[in-house]
Amino acid sequence: MRGFVTTTLVACLMAGSAIAQSGDVKRSLTQITDDVWRFDNNFHASLVVITEDGAVVGDPINAEAAAWLETEIGNQFGKDVTYVLASHSHGDHSSGGEVLADTATIVAHKNYQKAVGGDFGPTEPADILFDDALTLEHGGKTFELTYIGEGHGDDMVVTVVRPDNVAFVVDVVSPGRLPYQKSTAAVDGMIDQIKVVESLDFDILLPGHAKTGTKADATEAREYLEALRARVQAEIDAGKSDEEIIASLQMPEYTDWANYEDWLPLNVEGVLSALR
Repeated sequence: MRGFVTTTLVACLMAGSAIAQSGDVKRSLTQITDDVWRFDNNFHASLVVITEDGAVVGDPINAEAAAWLETEIGNQFGKDVTYVLASHSHGDHSSGGEVLADTATIVAHKNYQKAVGGDFGPTEPADILFDDALTLEHGGKTFELTYIGEGHGDDMVVTVVRPDNVAFVVDVVSPGRLPYQKSTAAVDGMIDQIKVVESLDFDILLPGHAKTGTKADATEAREYLEALRARVQAEIDAGKSDEEIIASLQMPEYTDWANYEDWLPLNVEGVLSALR
């Protein structure tokens, strides 16, 4: 934190959402609970919590998104951003922290820092780093940060907001949507990461992509990965080539998930790279 000043709430909480569109970018701020909001920037989402002492944000996403969000929080709630709780270091979620750094303390897992300034990394270093878990009390809210292990990256953190019981879970669970393309190359680690998510106590799952869900969506995401892995392994054991497996393997029980047609072959290809 670089000397933030606590402000008084000067705008009433607005039900529903604030929506803005600039060029090809659609942004919105949607209420999830009394104090927890979801920030959408096209296909990415982040956490916003309005506390007595300022706004706590999950991922800044990018500089333009962070600037819009900072302005919106100021206009709608009369608050500064006091903390940024990074989910992980991948640049499509973690860049733009410098926009919020004048008032906010950036908190991340210890492995986050090595990615700062990289081709696909954060653009601003974290101020506070932790190893396995960290609990932050701020403005009448409790934020429980848990490192969920290696898989989709090696610095993935899930934040649970109390007493709202909202978990901010990025990339490893996207409710009602297939995992991103070939990210399943880390299938075993992702399964283990999701098991940690399932062990946490929460009700609402606010993802980095896709619709807001519940804890049950984490279980469904794990079950999809386990089933996909088992079916790919069975095809390998049957002597099929990678090309045959990619072209033929289907997961019919998941045809209603978003991106099924486009991403299933890529999901299969990712798992093949892990198992061969």
